[in-house]
Amino acid sequence: MREQLSLSESILTRSKKNKIIKHLTTARLLLAGFLAIILFGTLLLLLPFSTKSGVKINFMEALFTATSATCVTGLSVTPTAGTFSVFGQIVILTLIQIGGLGFMTITSFFYSMIGRKLTLRRRLSMSEDMAQSNMSGLKNIAIKIVLIALGSELIGSIFLTIGFCIEGYSFGKALWYGIFHSVSAFCNAGFDIVSVTGMSFISLNGNYLILLTTALLIGIGGIGFIVLVDISEHKRFSKWSLHTKIVVIMSTALTIGGAIIFWFAERKNPETIGNMPLLGQWINSLFHSMTCRTAGFASVNIEKLTNMSSIMSMALMFIGVAPGSTGGGIKVTTLYILFAQVFATLSQKKEYVVDKKSIGSNTLAKAASILFLAITVLSLSSFIILFAENKRDGSALIKIVFEQISAYSTCGLSMGITSSLTTLSKLVLIIDMYLGRIGTFTFFMSFAKSRKIETKIKYPEANINV
Repeated sequence: MREQLSLSESILTRSKKNKIIKHLTTARLLLAGFLAIILFGTLLLLLPFSTKSGVKINFMEALFTATSATCVTGLSVTPTAGTFSVFGQIVILTLIQIGGLGFMTITSFFYSMIGRKLTLRRRLSMSEDMAQSNMSGLKNIAIKIVLIALGSELIGSIFLTIGFCIEGYSFGKALWYGIFHSVSAFCNAGFDIVSVTGMSFISLNGNYLILLTTALLIGIGGIGFIVLVDISEHKRFSKWSLHTKIVVIMSTALTIGGAIIFWFAERKNPETIGNMPLLGQWINSLFHSMTCRTAGFASVNIEKLTNMSSIMSMALMFIGVAPGSTGGGIKVTTLYILFAQVFATLSQKKEYVVDKKSIGSNTLAKAASILFLAITVLSLSSFIILFAENKRDGSALIKIVFEQISAYSTCGLSMGITSSLTTLSKLVLIIDMYLGRIGTFTFFMSFAKSRKIETKIKYPEANINV
C-alpha cells in the first residue's frame, strides 16, 4: 500500500514538474534567470561589508545598483567608488561580467568544460540570449565567446593599468582599476571606480591611453559575439556574413558620424572640449561617440552639452549596438532594416535585395515591432517620471528623456539627476534597464502562447490608406 502511495506521489510530482517545464519557454527562462541574478546581487550588496565603513545603503539603492550592473547599464544612485568596498566592487564586477556575456553563455561554457552535453532547451535559451538563429555549433561558439571576452579584457587590463600608473596610482591600485574598467568597458557597463563623486572619466580626459583603450574595448564588446567569431574565422571582408558586414559598416558610420557632430557642436564650448588642444578634442569626441553606443563612461560633463550634442547623444543611445552584444538599444541591424525598407518603398520595389539576399517579411515585422515597443516603453516611462517628479520646465523634460533613453538602451550616461529622483522614478528606471537588457520584444513574447497554431485559411489582403 505504501509503495502504491509513493508511486502515485511520484507520478503527481513528475506531472507537476512537466507542466512547469512546458510553460517555461526560452524567453521566460531568460527573464527569470536575469531576475534571479539581480535579486541575488541585491542581497549581496546589502551585506554590511559590501559598503565602506560608515556608509549604508537601502534596499532600493542596492536593487538599482544590482539591476544596473546585471543589465550592463552604468546608471548609479550612489557613486561606486565612494560607496562600495572592494568586496562590493567585486560583486558589481561579477554582475557586469555575467550580464555582459549572458548567463546562458557562461553556464553553457562551464557545461562544455566539464564535458556535459547541451540539452535542446539550453541551446534554445543560449541562441535567444545571443540573438543567434542558428543552433548549430553553439558549444564551440560559447567557448570562443568566453575566450574572446577574457582575452580582450586581459589585454585591455594591461594597457589600462599602464594608463593608471601614468596617473600616479600605485601598481596595486592601478592593476585593480585596470581590471575593473577593462571588464566594465568590454561589457559596455560604464561603471567606474575612479571618481568618488560620480564624475566618471572627466579627470582622465587628458590621458589618451586610457580613453583610446576604453573606447576600443567598448567597440569590440559592442559589435556582438557572433560578429567577433565570424571575423576571427574569416579574415577577408568578402567572406564575412551579411550580418557581420551590416554591423561593422553601420557601427563605423555611426561612431565616426557621431564624433564629427560632437566635435562640431562642442569645439567652442569651454565647459566640455573647448579648452582642449585639437588632438584632445578629437580623441574626446571619438570617446563620447563610442560611449554613447551604450557604454556610459563620460570624459566631459554631460550636463554642459549643447542642445545639438544632447540630441545626437540620445539618438546614438537609442540606436545602440549590435544584436547579441554586451550593449543595448534597438540595435544597428534594426535601423538598417527599417532604412532599407523605406528605400525600397520609395523606389517602388517589392523587396530590398543586398548581397544577393532579400530582407524577409518576418525580419521586417520584427524590426518594426522592436521600434514601436521601444518608443511605447520610453513614452510611458517618461510620462510616469514627469508625473512623479512634478516637473514642468523644458530643461527638466530633456534631462528626464535623456535619463530614460540611457536606462532603456543600457547606456548609463546621465545629466546628474539619477540620485535625486523619487522612489517611483527609480523603480521605472529599474524596469527600463531590465527591459532594455532582455529586449522588449523578448519580454512580451514570453507572455505569448508557447505553441504556434498554424491555419490554412488565407484571408484577402485589406486595402488601408496610409
